[in-house]
Amino acid sequence: MLLFVREQRKQDGRPGAPTEPFVCLGFATYESHECERPMAIRWRLEREIPAAWLPVMALAV
Repeated sequence: MLLFVREQRKQDGRPGAPTEPFVCLGFATYESHECERPMAIRWRLEREIPAAWLPVMALAV
C-alpha cells in the first residue's frame, strides 16, 4: 500500500479554493483500526517520515 496524505482538503480552507496537493509517505502496512465513523487506521511506514516534514504535517510521533 502506498500512503498519500494531505493536511486539509482545500488550500486556505476556503470553499472554491484549489485542492491541497497530496504528499507520498511511501509504502505502508496495515497495523490496526478503531471506531467506524470516522475510522482511524494505524499504518506502519517502511521508512520514517523525513524530519523536515514533521512541523509542516503537525504530527505527534
